[in-house]
Amino acid sequence: MSDDHERDRTMAKEKDEEQTQEGEAEAERAREEELEDETDVEQNEAREDAAADEQNVDNHRDEEPFNS
Repeated sequence: MSDDHERDRTMAKEKDEEQTQEGEAEAERAREEELEDETDVEQNEAREDAAADEQNVDNHRDEEPFNS
């Protein structure tokens, strides 16, 4: 009877450790996805800033009088 009890405790402990590892892996994936999302947002903002800067340059160029 003691062997069965010990086996059950060992199996329960292994299952708990496995669930903990799965939880940690899932948390790591979530952190990685969050970092990817932040990177995407930063890249989009950089593109928008670059487009706005270029538009400002174009607008400034249009305002300059022609020197003939």
